[in-house]
Amino acid sequence: MAGGVKKPVNIFKLKDLNEPKGVFNWRLWFAVCSFGLLGAARGVDEGLINGAFNSKVFQASIDYASYSKTEQANIKANVSAMVQIGSVGGALIAFLVCDRIGRVWATRQLCLLWILGIAIFMGHGNSLGAVYAGRFVAGLGVGQTPVVGPVYIAEIAPASVRGLCTCIFTGCVYLGIVLAYFTNYGAQVNIGDTTPNRWKKG
Repeated sequence: MAGGVKKPVNIFKLKDLNEPKGVFNWRLWFAVCSFGLLGAARGVDEGLINGAFNSKVFQASIDYASYSKTEQANIKANVSAMVQIGSVGGALIAFLVCDRIGRVWATRQLCLLWILGIAIFMGHGNSLGAVYAGRFVAGLGVGQTPVVGPVYIAEIAPASVRGLCTCIFTGCVYLGIVLAYFTNYGAQVNIGDTTPNRWKKG
């Protein structure tokens, strides 16, 4: 370097692509982290449904004990699978809405779908069909996150850190799983398994 002055090294860059220094600001990282957190939706869903199904109160609410062992296994598999089925539809929806209404509005509508699905699931009464419907609708929202999040991040991230930025989305999936399991643990320790609607609080 001229004059013996070393150029500052950006530890996040794999190589220097002569990108303007101004693009590496807090707004970039705030946007990346915000859309990266969409990945947590999948992890939270997977963790919380396990906690709900292990709750005796939830099992009683759908009269789980009245079914045969085979039927119980099918119900548990179906409740878990409904989000995955909905996610297929959600991914297809995301490909359409992203370009038509933009990434930000796509995120808003997927969050509304996810909230609606959870509301249906939590307010199911004693209807197993409502549980399935709620899980499916939530899947329509959750299934859009692997499209909307990484696409937005890839579009805004400078080329030299694009790989790192998109990896944040994947990392947030596991963050969501960790948060969900700790939520289940906290609910079990502090609320117990006999409190009415405990699984809703957890």
